[in-house]
Amino acid sequence: MRTIIYNGKLILKDTITEQGHVEITDGVITNVSQHNPNHDLLSHADNIIDAKGMHISPGFIDIHTHGGGGYDFGVNSTDSYIVPCEIHARHGTTSLYPTISSATFETMEEAVVLYKEAKYINYSGATMRGLHFEGPYFSPAQKGAQSEEHLRTPKPFEYLKILNMTDDIKRWSSACELDGMQEFTYELKKRGILPAIGHCDATYEEVKQAQEWGFSLITHLYSCCSTITRDKGYRILGVTEAAYLIDDMDVEIICDGHHLPDGLIQMVYRFIGPDRTAIITDCLSYAGLDAPDGTLLGDRFVVEGGVAKLLDRSAFAGSIATFDMLIRTALKAGLPLKDIIKMSSVTPARIMGIDKQTGSLEKGKEADVIVFDNDINMHAVFVKGKRVL
Repeated sequence: MRTIIYNGKLILKDTITEQGHVEITDGVITNVSQHNPNHDLLSHADNIIDAKGMHISPGFIDIHTHGGGGYDFGVNSTDSYIVPCEIHARHGTTSLYPTISSATFETMEEAVVLYKEAKYINYSGATMRGLHFEGPYFSPAQKGAQSEEHLRTPKPFEYLKILNMTDDIKRWSSACELDGMQEFTYELKKRGILPAIGHCDATYEEVKQAQEWGFSLITHLYSCCSTITRDKGYRILGVTEAAYLIDDMDVEIICDGHHLPDGLIQMVYRFIGPDRTAIITDCLSYAGLDAPDGTLLGDRFVVEGGVAKLLDRSAFAGSIATFDMLIRTALKAGLPLKDIIKMSSVTPARIMGIDKQTGSLEKGKEADVIVFDNDINMHAVFVKGKRVL
């Protein structure tokens, strides 16, 4: 099966072209050209799509999302994985990492078992690239919306049991200052799992040490991250400052228009840059649905003003954003589209080690391709060459 998407502006790694086309054959990108195809080429295609001057882009990669379409990932049934993937694909996400929050070991185990079943189901949605465990090894001082009753320090008897169950875990976010973290990090690295710093109350020096162990990503920068404190008058730097000072440390930011004001989005872009920054939804179950103010998410969270909050309104609990909303937010903050798309595709693919397979419009890569207009409305979405919108 051969598909040609033409007459569009190609968003490549470092430029946006005035025109061009992409050819897809059997799920793979087989040609990317900055020229429109001739009549003969079009006549030999099975499907042709006229982009009508819109953008042809790599699909978005969400490395931190908790669900969508009314489902939290990994709860009760395989639908808890499939439905969010289908919902998010309609908004341009072609790859994602289902994220499981701090929980009991039994709940984490259930999420792993359901994922093993779900990944073999034929569905029309974003590709699940592996699990992300967000917790339970977090600092109570930076718990945010995580349930404190589930927070604990890493113990080999627990994490080895779950790690030995599966090779589907691709990332694990933890607080690097906790006892036992060095041994835990070495175990993750040995298995090819990305250790990320999250919900962490560490000092800058502790983050530098953690980087030597193998930590290379900061989970939702500014959210549940330590910052400058005073000790007998002396200023102590935290995780937030480490993000700017450690050159090889990647970051992700929640770009939903609520968690970070435009000024902080601009700071991350200017001083950390699009090559080290991934934008994420960190969205909860109501992403992709109409959630009016007052909508309850379980017994702990409520939707208010377009974002999920704790019931006491003391903190955000997560977003209800889809990825197209992130692009609009970043544009509103003044970031150029070329770099926003890099932070949505090229950079997260590199962070998660899937950049040889996807993340850019290049010959030989999986055909994760989207077409959207100037208002970031999706007009076509392909996941591994299969049209899902």
